[in-house]
Amino acid sequence: MSNTVNIFVHLLRTNSSLFSQEDRDELVKLIDKQPDENQSLLNAISDWLSEHPKIEEALAKFEEIGEKAPGDKQTNTSISKDKFDKNSLINEIQPSSSSAKEVEKRTRNN
Repeated sequence: MSNTVNIFVHLLRTNSSLFSQEDRDELVKLIDKQPDENQSLLNAISDWLSEHPKIEEALAKFEEIGEKAPGDKQTNTSISKDKFDKNSLINEIQPSSSSAKEVEKRTRNN
């Protein structure tokens, strides 16, 4: 999947305060509705980011500096190069509140 998704997951992991619980809930519902295809997931995240400029700006800063931490001269190796499917992405968005199956069940009941 695109580097954008990896950087997005890195933001979720390292700058969790950027994401309110409402943001996370929106993301889970949005991702859950998508087909489990890389491009669909990337498009959904990109669309969501366009409505959340503060987070989009933080993501853009990571992309601008070529995945380097501010002040570093080397690539930031803490950003994973993993490939995320729909369920693993949902687990990254809501890691401590519930499993992906519980999230999907809750989302469908709403």
